[in-house]
Amino acid sequence: MKNRSLLFSFLLPFLITIITISSFYTIYSYFETKQRLVNEINLKTKSILTQLKYALPHFIDSYAINEYKKLIENEMQDSDILAVIVKDYNYGKIFSKEFLQIGKIRENDQILDIDLNSVHQMNLLSKKFSYTEVDLLNESDIKIATLELYISDKNLKHNLNEIVKKSILEIFILSLFIVILVFLIIKSLILKPILNIVNTIQNSDIYGIPKENVPENNRVKEFNDLSKKMNEMIFTIKDLQKQIIKEKDFISNIIDNSNVIVAVIDSFGRMFKINKFGQEFIGYKQEEISNKPFFWLKFLHKDIQATVGNIIEKAKSGNLKRYYKASCISKDGEEKIFEWSNSVRNKSDGSMDYLVLIGIDVTQKELIQKEILQQKEELELIFNYSKDGIAILDLNTKLLNFNNSFIEMTGYSKDELLEKTAFEMLVDKDIDKNKIIIKKILEEGFITNHEETFAFKEKRVFTNFSVSLLPNKETLLMIIKDVSSLKVLQEQSKLASLGEMIGNIAHQWRQPLSLISTVASSLRVKSEYDMLKKEDIYEASKSIVMQTEYLSNTIDNFRDFIKGDKSYTNISIKDVLDNSLTLVAASLNNNFINLIIELNDDLTIFGNKNELTEAFLNIISNSKDILKTIEEKDRFIFIKSKKVDENRLELKFLDSGGGIDEALISRVFEPYFTTKHKSQGTGLGLPIVDKIVRERHNASIEIYNEDFIYNEKKYRGFSFKIIFERLNH
Repeated sequence: MKNRSLLFSFLLPFLITIITISSFYTIYSYFETKQRLVNEINLKTKSILTQLKYALPHFIDSYAINEYKKLIENEMQDSDILAVIVKDYNYGKIFSKEFLQIGKIRENDQILDIDLNSVHQMNLLSKKFSYTEVDLLNESDIKIATLELYISDKNLKHNLNEIVKKSILEIFILSLFIVILVFLIIKSLILKPILNIVNTIQNSDIYGIPKENVPENNRVKEFNDLSKKMNEMIFTIKDLQKQIIKEKDFISNIIDNSNVIVAVIDSFGRMFKINKFGQEFIGYKQEEISNKPFFWLKFLHKDIQATVGNIIEKAKSGNLKRYYKASCISKDGEEKIFEWSNSVRNKSDGSMDYLVLIGIDVTQKELIQKEILQQKEELELIFNYSKDGIAILDLNTKLLNFNNSFIEMTGYSKDELLEKTAFEMLVDKDIDKNKIIIKKILEEGFITNHEETFAFKEKRVFTNFSVSLLPNKETLLMIIKDVSSLKVLQEQSKLASLGEMIGNIAHQWRQPLSLISTVASSLRVKSEYDMLKKEDIYEASKSIVMQTEYLSNTIDNFRDFIKGDKSYTNISIKDVLDNSLTLVAASLNNNFINLIIELNDDLTIFGNKNELTEAFLNIISNSKDILKTIEEKDRFIFIKSKKVDENRLELKFLDSGGGIDEALISRVFEPYFTTKHKSQGTGLGLPIVDKIVRERHNASIEIYNEDFIYNEKKYRGFSFKIIFERLNH
């Protein structure tokens, strides 16, 4: 009691004093640094606002949206900036809106485009450190935009946390020093007989058992009795030790050779035991990690380090999470998922002694489950939200399941559809024809781009559908598209250009008709003057036949275009272009437009000749209308085709018309959108091109302005690049 009283009366006040001084210093340092960092952020905010206030109006007023996006992105490199948002009133007017909101936001250390519909981004903005809003004026002092600047306190918090950590470390070191000092004081006050006993005990083996007996002290009975009792105890412990070692070796052998991680962590976070399997996975030996508190955290994914790292404190308070999943990362970077089960071993006083963790590798199981779930979600998403009607049928086309788009398309209720077959809703109820379709599906596994008219509940719908045999061989998947709008647009487009095409054909007919008339007049004159010879009749007939064949071919091409052939076959791109150019050649010549054609004669695709003729005519006509507005010497249309690879064909149309406004490129495929006068265009031609190329032929189309050189002269024009994915069928 005397020694204990001295320790508490001297060392305890000293320890409290040191801790108190350190705490006050930490508090002062914390608030002083916080104020300094806040001032720095405020100054930086003013600087950024000033820079953007003078830089942005120029780009906004000139509609250079890409330029000021880059400026905003450059400013976002400052990690203190959470978000920069511009409400652009000028650009908003283009889209008939009050303003267009453009900006960047920092999300998980990534710079992303602002999305006001994102709940997560709005939550991030709500947690801002500061917010400033300024109006942006042009040179005429007219408000053209509003700038919003959001500042994050992430770096501020990080710096303040570092101060706290540093202070805690300093207090810890100081406390450790005091503990050492106490140890030295206590050691200096131990009596010599006890020191002898301690020295004997310290001279122990790896299991902590003394190698020698405690020396007996015959002079003092109490110490002599103590020595005898300790020696008896040592003997008993050694006997028990042999049994424990035997059992330990048996258990260790089982644990080390199991395919699970078994680890033991003490109350200080030191992993003083980990089995062989665990060592092999993490890539560290036991002695490399035993004395390093919380060293094992580096094996965990960074997203869960803080949560799992708190497991020791929770275990001490009796709030242990016994079962959970957590990923582990080896020294070599290999990541696996483990199911962990935890248990606590307590000391006699009820406090935690150590924590036992057992981890079972479930990586493969998790990957399989994740893949199955992902596939299921993807299929459900496609099924439920597809704009096309999707239905599951039995082999008799009875409807088993269907999405909302299919219900909306048919007009029937779900219960009504479950009582129907797909083929009974066809306008054409040819049983033999439908049997042939089913037979083809069963033999080949699918049919594609099949066109039929359905008589649904309140309307008739012209459709394009595909049917596939599902892997179970007992059900069918039908995807049905309403292409009625495409047919309407096609007819409108054809009617809009029919007058011009008839005039074009009439112009092409003038020369052959004039030649026929001349030959016939020559025969008549020679006959009247009795100068007609057999050779004259032969040559005249030959000439008339040639011109008549030319007229007939022109009529055939025009008729094929008008009648709308629906068949899909292997067709030559060159043949389709020849037909298209035949119908528009006179118009191009009348407008002094030069064609430069480079085609690969061997390239074929599976498609509809009439539809592609229509698409190519619309592209060429669009270029012609643009070229009519420039000088005659600079009117060129380039048509090129090439084979990209074994499965892809590229067809490119390029004119020298100067291109179009970049802001309008994204709208050229909108129905009824046109840059021409209403008397010159309907705005239907290019939407028809888009539908025919993308929807009907599963191809891609890219449009853009292109700068090029031809005959050593620079030109700028508009380009259509089409990629056909299937060359033949």
